Order: sequence, then C-alpha cells, then structure tokens
Amino acid sequence: MSSTSYIATWFYKESAKDASYYPQAGQRGDSGLTHSIYMQIQVPFFVTFRHYNPESRLLFFTNAQQLPTYLEQLFARLQVEVIRLPYRCMPPEGWYKAWRNQFYLYDILRYMEGRMAATDTLLVCDADCLCRHSLAPLFREVEAQGCALYEQATDPAEPLNGINLQQMEALYADCYGEAPSPPLSYYGGEFIALRGDAVARVNEGYRPLWQYNLQRFRQGLPKLNEEALFLSVLAERLHLRNTIGNRYVKRMWTTPRFNNVHPGDEHLAVWHLPYEKKRGLYRLYKLLVDKPCIQDEQAFWARASRYTGIPHITPGKRLYDRIITLLQKIKAR
Repeated sequence: MSSTSYIATWFYKESAKDASYYPQAGQRGDSGLTHSIYMQIQVPFFVTFRHYNPESRLLFFTNAQQLPTYLEQLFARLQVEVIRLPYRCMPPEGWYKAWRNQFYLYDILRYMEGRMAATDTLLVCDADCLCRHSLAPLFREVEAQGCALYEQATDPAEPLNGINLQQMEALYADCYGEAPSPPLSYYGGEFIALRGDAVARVNEGYRPLWQYNLQRFRQGLPKLNEEALFLSVLAERLHLRNTIGNRYVKRMWTTPRFNNVHPGDEHLAVWHLPYEKKRGLYRLYKLLVDKPCIQDEQAFWARASRYTGIPHITPGKRLYDRIITLLQKIKAR
C-alpha cells in the first residue's frame, strides 16, 4: 500500500476573550479585518498547492463554524477537506503578547497522529505561502529521513520572540538534565514536514515540555513562547534536526525597510510571504477567487512575481502597496 502525503494549513478564529496581537496583520486576532485577510489568503494557497500536488490530500483546520461562500466553493472544487478542531493546547492568559493561537499546531499534530500511517507524510504550512513546484521530492525525502525542517536562525544572541538560543540551551539543560549537542537552531514554524511516526514522537515529547514551560510561566522565568520554539527544542531532543526544508522554502521579506530576496529565490518550491498578506497575496486572491485555477503557468507566475515582488520589487508594486495600505487603514477605523 502506497503512502499518503498530506498538505495542511489552518486558521484559528480568536474571540475578544482570547485574542492577541498579530504584527503582520497590524490587528488583534479578533478583528474582522484580520479574519478577512486570513480567509482571503487561503485562495492563492490552495490553488497553487493543488495545482502542483494533484495526488496530495489537502486539509484545512479551523474552529470557525462558518466560512465565506467563496471559500466553501473553492474547497469543494479543489477537494480540500475542512476539519473543525477545538483549541485544546491554548496557553493561559498572559502567556505572551502575540501569536497566542500558534499552539493550535499541536492540536493538529494530535489529530494527525490518529489518522496517519507510520510512513505517511505531512506538511503543515502557513497560509501566506505559494507553491511554485511539485512537492513530491520533499515528501520522498521526508519518508526517507523522518522530517524536513526549515532552519531560520543559529545566532545564539538573536532575540526569538522573547528568548534567545543561549537561554533556550540553558532551559534545555534544566529540563532534560543534559546540554544540547550541537548548539540549538531555531526552526521556523511556517514549514514543518513530518513522517507519521515522527508526528507521534513529537506529540509524546510535547507533553512534558509543555508542563515544564507552564511551570516556568508561573514562576515568571524565560520560556518557549510560541510553537516554533517548542519545535526547535523537540527537534534536538528527538534527534529530528536537519535543514532539508531550506532547499524548498524561504521566508521572503519584501518590506520597504527590509528585503532579503535574491535572484534565484523565485525557483524555490514554496514562497513564504509574510509581508504580502495584505498586498500581493490579496491581489492574487482577487485574481483567483472567481477562476480558481492556473491555466497558463508562465503568465500566472509573471503576474505573481509582479504582485509579490519576487525576486524584484517594481515601482508599480511600491505605488500599489502604498495605496492598498492606506485603504486598509481607513477600513480598519
């Protein structure tokens, strides 16, 4: 029996009671604008991932009971399975100032453990991504190696959402009674690929690590504030460390103040575009929402490149970005 490859993304709809701040959206998680932004980016995500991965099973996890009509229609057309899942791994109030919804990842992994065979493969990917090529080579590597992770940072002094790698190594030694070897790396949470047996191992390792961090929270000590920090510690503990994901994905920043995109990045299989949620990805949503398919790949990616600034930002994009940012500020008032 052949293995199954799963591609999943998610959206947890926060209420006023459990909302936190999301810098890329510029809003709290309970705002209507944040909800609409995250619903709209599902369109280019699923259109591109389905186009290049016709054999994979596409999953959308959410707690939202009602989705926009355009999204319901899209999911029916692209055979995307909607899985409504409660948030059981939610951190307590006061945990951290932002991204309180991120531990939803571990609810997803718990669900998938019960669904996946040991050799099945799973990619959990942020929705502000586009798929440029088939991910069949990635899934073959994951089936062989157990996982594919995206290494984001190795500077021991670099701040990482309230903690740095030096502090994480001290935390690791205190939790497990031994130092990590080699030094820890930070693995981005936007791209996590695991084999079925590795999913089970992550779930098993998560529980004691969560309890340890909960104790540190109560004591006011530095802790792992978001899901990728947990993943980075678990990758070392479970001997799952690699940089396979770096051959497939890049977190591409296209802001006026910081741009890390280089010629050649456009050839990666997955573009992660955090700054483009309200800009280039919104324009692709408008392009695809009524005709959710890619008929001419060359023409589509030429347009996607102009909209998102990969690999070059044109004067036209800069002007459009200013206009759309202004309009969204007015809308948010």
